[in-house]
Amino acid sequence: MIQPRKNKQSVSKRRTTKKEKSPAQDIREDKPAKLTGDIGFSDENGAFADSDASDVNKIHLRIVSREQGEPEEGFEPTPTWVWGISILLLFAMGFYLGKYSGTFGTIAHEVEQPQTSAGSEVKPEVKGDMVFAGVCQACHQADGKGVEGKYPPLAGSEWLVLDSFTPVRIVLFGLEGEIRVKGNGFDNKMPEFQDKLSNEEIAAAISFARSSFGNKGVAVVPAQVDSIRRMYSGRGPWSAAALESLRKKQ
Repeated sequence: MIQPRKNKQSVSKRRTTKKEKSPAQDIREDKPAKLTGDIGFSDENGAFADSDASDVNKIHLRIVSREQGEPEEGFEPTPTWVWGISILLLFAMGFYLGKYSGTFGTIAHEVEQPQTSAGSEVKPEVKGDMVFAGVCQACHQADGKGVEGKYPPLAGSEWLVLDSFTPVRIVLFGLEGEIRVKGNGFDNKMPEFQDKLSNEEIAAAISFARSSFGNKGVAVVPAQVDSIRRMYSGRGPWSAAALESLRKKQ
């Protein structure tokens, strides 16, 4: 089969219209077009940086700038209500003290203190019954009847009530050997109390015994005890015979 012959002139026209691209043109055509708007990158000092990272940094800086400093113990300001309550309490206490405390003078002490002369010493009152209960009662008993056959009675005892010097001598320096009280004999040793009791305590105890248990003796004064203490200082216990002899000389 015979193909028709192509027109040489039309072929040459197609060749001239379709030109081959040079390498420089390919490079220029492959270059991407310039985009506008936010494409996720920003130019900072000639270098490209991620805009998302920049936004995060800015947000972080704003948060940090709003944060308060770390609290320090001991430097917190006192609340206003605490000051108000404190002031009210101070006023209330001042009002109470001013109304009910009276005066802070020494008048109360001056009234209660006994009047004394200059240089004198105020001694507390000695109670004879207390001294007797603590020193004498164990042997002579609370009723003054003593213990039969062992400790002589004080109730109606001639050694106690006939004179005031004899019981002072016995209490100061003690007694040993047999002694007869109200017709009954007793042979037991009584200890001395010259180093254990003061003049006031001895006088109070003897005065209590001489006016108790049915006895009617007069009181003994501390000066009397002190005189006998000085007169017989250093001696030992008395005997019934020695005491009887001194009583007859009085």
